[in-house]
Amino acid sequence: MKHVSIILCSALLLGANAVSAAEQAKPDPQYPARTWTSRSGSTIEARLVKQEYGTVYLAKEDGGSLKIRLADLSGEDRAYLREAKNNKARTPAARAAENDSIFAKLLEKHLVSVQGKKVKSYEMATNPDYYAFYFSASWCGPCRRFTPQLVDFYNKQKDLAKFCEVILVSADQNKQAMAQYMADAKMPWPALSHDKAGSREVVQYAGSGIPCLVLVDKEGKVVSDSYINGQYVGPGRVMHDLKTLLADQGKDS
Repeated sequence: MKHVSIILCSALLLGANAVSAAEQAKPDPQYPARTWTSRSGSTIEARLVKQEYGTVYLAKEDGGSLKIRLADLSGEDRAYLREAKNNKARTPAARAAENDSIFAKLLEKHLVSVQGKKVKSYEMATNPDYYAFYFSASWCGPCRRFTPQLVDFYNKQKDLAKFCEVILVSADQNKQAMAQYMADAKMPWPALSHDKAGSREVVQYAGSGIPCLVLVDKEGKVVSDSYINGQYVGPGRVMHDLKTLLADQGKDS
C-alpha cells in the first residue's frame, strides 16, 4: 500500500510527465535535495536539475527524472526557484567556494547558533565584507552589561549580517556555559564553536581583557578595535565606528 501511495503521489505531483532521455541531466550540485509540493499538496523528495520555459526539471533520489510545470508547484517552491535563479539557494560548499575571506574555511565549518536552548550548526548565508569578532564570556560582568547594547544595535540595523557579521568568540569554560549565555542574551549572531574559540585565526585579534569587539575586513585588516595602542577604549567605540561605516555605505537602518 505504501508503494502504491508513493506512485500515486508522484503522478499527482508530476502530472505523469516523465523526462525523456534527451531531457535528462544531472542535478546541479549547488542545490540540495528538498521536498517539493504541488498546489494540491502532493510531495516528493528531489533535487533541482534546471528550470526553463515555465518547466521545472527534477532528479529523484532513486535516480529517476521528472518534470512539472512551474505553475503547478506550491508558492513556497516558486519562491525557492526565484532564489535559485538569483543564485541564493546554495549549499555551504558553493558559498564557501565564492567566499574570498581569509576566514572562510574556519567560519563555514565551525559556526554555531542557539535555537531555543540547543546549539546547532550555523551556515552563513552571505559573504560579508566585514566581521566583528566579539570576545566575551558569561562570567564577565562588563560583558553582560554590554551585550544587550550590542544585541539592540544588531537588531536595529537592517540587513547588517549581509554587510558585517558579528561572531561570538567565547571565553567560557565549556560549551554549555557558552550556549546558556547566548540563549540568555538572545544573541542574534552566530558563535565560533567552543572547541575553535582558541583558533589562531581569531585569537590574534583579542585584547588583554573582555568585552572586546574587533572589526576586521575579509582580508583580516583591523578597521576598529576596543584597544588603541594598548589602551582599552571599550567595545562601544567599535559599535559606533561600525554604525558610521554602515551609514557611509548607505546601509544604515
